[in-house]
Amino acid sequence: MNFPSKRRESLVISISVLKAASKGIRKTHLISSVSLSYGQFIKYMQFLKIHGFIEEHDGFYQTTKKGLELIKELDSSMLIRSVLAT
Repeated sequence: MNFPSKRRESLVISISVLKAASKGIRKTHLISSVSLSYGQFIKYMQFLKIHGFIEEHDGFYQTTKKGLELIKELDSSMLIRSVLAT
């Protein structure tokens, strides 16, 4: 995924994590696929787990149904914005 700047917004990072974990992923692969530092990974995992968007079982991360619904809602709102912008 290409980002317009070096700094990404928290929402973009959270959604990237949820998308990467949608089919299940190990911690190391998740960190590298979303380009996070270990500190960032811990921060986002705490937030996403507390809010029920992601689950962890033995170092294996899986996006929950609630997380998948969030991805779907955000993708549809981004689609609507792009259509209205043209």
